[in-house]
Amino acid sequence: MAAQAKGRPVVGVDLGGTKILTGVVADGKTILSRAKRPTPAREGAEAISRAIVESVDEAIASAGLTREAIAGVGIGSPGPLDSDTGVILFSSNLSVENFPIAPELAKTLDKPVFLWNDVRVGGYGEYRLGAGVGHRNILCAFVGTGVGGCLIIDGKIVNGSTGNAGEIGHVVVKAGGPSCNCGNRGCLEAYSSRTAIARRIVKAVRKGHSTILASKVDKKSGRLKSGDLAAAVAANDPVALKEVQRSAHYLGIGLGGLVNVFGPEIVVIGGGVTEALGQPFVDLITTSLRKIVLVDPNQTIKIVPASLGDDAGVLGAALLAKEKIAHLAKEG
Repeated sequence: MAAQAKGRPVVGVDLGGTKILTGVVADGKTILSRAKRPTPAREGAEAISRAIVESVDEAIASAGLTREAIAGVGIGSPGPLDSDTGVILFSSNLSVENFPIAPELAKTLDKPVFLWNDVRVGGYGEYRLGAGVGHRNILCAFVGTGVGGCLIIDGKIVNGSTGNAGEIGHVVVKAGGPSCNCGNRGCLEAYSSRTAIARRIVKAVRKGHSTILASKVDKKSGRLKSGDLAAAVAANDPVALKEVQRSAHYLGIGLGGLVNVFGPEIVVIGGGVTEALGQPFVDLITTSLRKIVLVDPNQTIKIVPASLGDDAGVLGAALLAKEKIAHLAKEG
């Protein structure tokens, strides 16, 4: 059984609030095929399960395979979660509560299905196959709709006693700061996420500040595409520049504090906002971070952009599933 699991492809699923990315992964590193679906986040658990199954089947078919050829499925999902039971305890992004996603999909697909936090699997992908290769102690931050993180110490993901450690987006960087979706105030996510940037741009527009983003940001939902933000920065739009600099400043503060605590070898920064803004955004974060860090006087700790893009979550989920299947096979 162990030999069979080792040689068979595994499916990795990156379940997000807006899209589901799925890939069939061979040898723990090669994506044979991909599939993409919008996440029916407002339609509930049943619709989400159905969309994932459709995405998995499409990816398997695109690889020229059948379900029988697959060893199992790994899923990265927003949390908090109970990974041991495969339950999403709660997710505002998915509008679900106590959703036993892994057991339900395992029954439908007739395959073992495993569940982990989406950002943690992305960080693991970068550790094993991306910007973190060659390092054992890594701090990953992903900046997109929110801000998520993954800490890897001695090659192991730090999950903490509850299995949900690593929520760097909810480290408070300014007491009494703006409200965060988690219910607290002054969180890193409330300053540095794309959502926070868009919220401040809307506020600037209402105050009469001129910006080319006035027609790009949704005044009601606060949605803003990372590409539009990047185009505005490239055009030296003053509002966009100010808000990106503010985002990077607080990211540097939050990440710098974590570097002081954990002393990683490398800090990997990814996510949609980082991908769109590129190295200049990472440089802004680095400048702010270096002012905070005390444990690296010779600046040996690297701060680099992530390298896997959207594939990080798919690869990380597949890798973790492959390892879990091999471990269970040895125990059996």
